[in-house]
Amino acid sequence: MQERFSPTSKVIKRMSSATVTVSAAAATLALAPHAAHAQSSVTLYGIVDVGIEHINNTQSGGALTREASGNLSGSRWGLKGVEDLGGGLKAIFTLENGFNVNDGTSAQSTKGLGSNATTTSRLFGRQAWVGLTTHGQTLTLGRQNSVLYDQAVVFDPMTASSRYSTLSIDYAMAGRIDNSAKYVGVLGPVTVAAMYSTRYDTGYGSEVAGAQLTGRYFGGALTYARGPFAASLSYEQRNSNTVATNTGSERRATAAATYVIGGFKAFAGYRYLQASRAFVPANPILITANGSQSSSANLYWAGANYMFTPAFFMTAAAYYQDVHSTGADPWMAVLNADYLLSKSTDIYATAAFARNKGGSALGVNGYGTVAANYDQTGIVIGMRKKF
Repeated sequence: MQERFSPTSKVIKRMSSATVTVSAAAATLALAPHAAHAQSSVTLYGIVDVGIEHINNTQSGGALTREASGNLSGSRWGLKGVEDLGGGLKAIFTLENGFNVNDGTSAQSTKGLGSNATTTSRLFGRQAWVGLTTHGQTLTLGRQNSVLYDQAVVFDPMTASSRYSTLSIDYAMAGRIDNSAKYVGVLGPVTVAAMYSTRYDTGYGSEVAGAQLTGRYFGGALTYARGPFAASLSYEQRNSNTVATNTGSERRATAAATYVIGGFKAFAGYRYLQASRAFVPANPILITANGSQSSSANLYWAGANYMFTPAFFMTAAAYYQDVHSTGADPWMAVLNADYLLSKSTDIYATAAFARNKGGSALGVNGYGTVAANYDQTGIVIGMRKKF
């Protein structure tokens, strides 16, 4: 079950895990006597999520019924580990693979948007990082969730689900950043995060000597959570992915809040997007059917969860995108019902409706999945197993 009523919960905490504990004491004693008491553990975990989806008004015309993997949660398996180094210091790592249940393929093999992107093979496409943590302070290095993704998981009513969520409105809401360093500090009810990358998407190549701006990323977030109330602010900037345009940037800022009353949880949020016209890849949010391009857009969302019983809850959400200087301002409404068969197995049904106008082409699964100016309805019924 998703921990929708815990504002500080993270995706990885939503999984029930089978843990294999490996004692490193004997080997450590032989190699480094001063660390003889260090303990290590490695946890195998995962989610298998698949359903049947029906959508109308596809981009090529007509309706489509298909088996779809990763609906409420992206299907995945992973390993996470921790080693106690003593004095409160611990070494940690996570390796997480995403896959498609319906055909067994990797879910993150191809990265990048547009003609400048390349095909990148990723064994651990969801996460691959290692770091140190002590007394609520954590520093990690590798491929990691962006600070905006961390905020979206908590403050989107649909928890940035793979389908029919804030992710459909803006792909960056589930951004993963290559070549990154990330700091997270917990100071009582306040959590501070900062992140920097020398090349955020290797789907466009590696770092470029003498052109450090190319593909650079940096971001930060501030979250407050106490009692029934939680709120966050975040900012991130990506520089363009080609040397010729690397001074161009794409910037996002968000503000969001949640409030819990008994079994009811309310959500509200805002995201500002600003992009240079030279930015690569071009953002589909800012491009209309007639080829015109805006430089900025506002996204607003609101929603609620309600737990009817410990085993059954529903979510309603609405998203509205205001693209500046155009009439291409789509909105999307979502309704989800989730029933737990056990602590680790649930069945669900989700319906979404996307309304387009002014040349917008927002589908329930994202931009470009419906013909411009056409509305789209999507329904998915599925099952999710966590381990």
